[in-house]
Amino acid sequence: MSYTQSYYHIVFSTYRRKPTILMEHDRELYAYIYGIATGLGSHVFRIGGMPDHIHIFASLPATLSLSLFVRV
Repeated sequence: MSYTQSYYHIVFSTYRRKPTILMEHDRELYAYIYGIATGLGSHVFRIGGMPDHIHIFASLPATLSLSLFVRV
């Protein structure tokens, strides 16, 4: 049996990088993203961001493609 472990630093931004992510609600947003990501079987190490973008550092299982993870 082979062993695969991939780490990804995913960054995505708001439309036209407008500061639409309110700092009062960022923890709720990160918890929501964390729930979706762990539901897909990934291991999330860190989620954070600014009002115009979000960073996710995660490890994906070998059965989950990066494109599917980002799309979902």
